[in-house]
Amino acid sequence: MDKILLIGAFQAFFLAALIFRKKAKARHDYLMGAWLIFLGAYVSGYAFAPSGYFARHPWLIKLYLSLLLLNGPILWGYVAALIQPGFRLTSRSFLHLFPFLLVLSCLLGFVSSHDIVSVAGSTGTLHQQQISAVFLLALLIVAVSVPYYIVWSLRLLNKHQKNITEEFSSLEKVNLQWLQNLVYLLGIAWICLMVIFFIHHVLQLFSDDFCINGLFLTLSVFVILVGYFGLNQPAIFTTQLVFDSAKNEKEEAKYTGSSLKEEDLQRYLVQLNHHLLGEKLYLNPQLSLSQLAAETGIPAHYLSRIINEHHGQNFFDFINSFRIDEFKRRLSDPGYQNFTLLAIAFDCGFNSKSAFNRFFKKVEGISPSEFKKISVERAGL
Repeated sequence: MDKILLIGAFQAFFLAALIFRKKAKARHDYLMGAWLIFLGAYVSGYAFAPSGYFARHPWLIKLYLSLLLLNGPILWGYVAALIQPGFRLTSRSFLHLFPFLLVLSCLLGFVSSHDIVSVAGSTGTLHQQQISAVFLLALLIVAVSVPYYIVWSLRLLNKHQKNITEEFSSLEKVNLQWLQNLVYLLGIAWICLMVIFFIHHVLQLFSDDFCINGLFLTLSVFVILVGYFGLNQPAIFTTQLVFDSAKNEKEEAKYTGSSLKEEDLQRYLVQLNHHLLGEKLYLNPQLSLSQLAAETGIPAHYLSRIINEHHGQNFFDFINSFRIDEFKRRLSDPGYQNFTLLAIAFDCGFNSKSAFNRFFKKVEGISPSEFKKISVERAGL
């Protein structure tokens, strides 16, 4: 087990080094790098400790138990840095450290070494060990803290996935599906570990090593996965998009409650159709609401309202509908007979096969290959 944990720790340090060597680093990269170093040190410290070392130095158990409380705030910070334009750590952000400092202070000041060693050594059930109420409260805070931040992070991610459909026309690099899946897995693994811990100390069904090794093995696997995907995660909001987002928020606050005059609506619709149909801006795979607003000269707030209220779509569906129409036009063009379906889709502004197939089926009800087959049969008639 020690070798497995050391491999996990080495991977954490290695991935952290790669992240810090990236040329264009964003705030979330620094948070991820720091998190990987922390987890690597945490796991390797346990792996390097000889048998019985923690029992002889109970303060280390108190420290290690308290340090678990840092993972939740770091996870939240990483998610927030990824999805919130202009995210910054403020003095209020450090309030997230309060549970860690509280538990560490209580363990060092009010919990005896006997309580710590009793739990670590599994000498009877929690009831038989007569553990102090302060220690039980500390264990409860640790058990609840991670799920609390997991739920908070998932709420942020769910909100993000709804918001990006109003700003981006391509979602593959910005939807953070990989992170959402990892957070779900972490939540499931944490709940399983807490259940095993409860069964172990109440029913005495699992060994102490099984519980502790399970925790550190989970952290090792999580380190490798989150580090690998985090290394390849680009910044969602570039400097320009952060500026545009702040500008859009000011516009929205300014015009909230104001109605769009019919003459302005018609003028904006003409401008929008001219740029989309005439200049075919939708062929740009990275087209965003802010970019479209700049190209058309329509305030982003009004542009979003026109797309939502007049066309009844979000920005993502609106732009990709134009791409689907362009795909169907090119599919019937003899000049594209030697092109594959995917090549035509990429020329029309899609940048992912899965996204193209999924959206095409959503609009047409059939796959692109089935649509082509039906089109060929109809043309033959």
